[in-house]
Amino acid sequence: MDSIDEIRKITPIGFDHGWNFCKTKHTSFISGVKEITTEPALYDNVLEYDGKYYKVGTKRMEVKEDKVSDDSYYLLTLAGIAKELKERGMTTAKILLSAGLPLTRFGDEKDDFIRYLGRNREVSFRFEKVDYHICIERVSV
Repeated sequence: MDSIDEIRKITPIGFDHGWNFCKTKHTSFISGVKEITTEPALYDNVLEYDGKYYKVGTKRMEVKEDKVSDDSYYLLTLAGIAKELKERGMTTAKILLSAGLPLTRFGDEKDDFIRYLGRNREVSFRFEKVDYHICIERVSV
């Protein structure tokens, strides 16, 4: 259980949204996400968000024109935040999300990616059957 002091403070999380791997300070996983149409039997790397189940860290997604065209990188971000919070012993946090983008597209995608990742300030979701509630205070790229 998180203490009130942990909930009040801002938790910085760096997240590298690579085409091959997503990376945080404590974790790295394949940049792949796939919707599961039924409730899974096993919950390893399963994200539950908005009434749907997603398997995270599966086969790498194909390179897309941009990273904001669908929900894939948003879902990967939620999973990465959950993995990072788990390492810190937290399930609730105010987040300062610092996102990494490839240098070749940095200028072109920056503003769109900030809006994309910050589109829901408060987010509740489950990862590996653990409930998480986060408040995204700020997104920087």
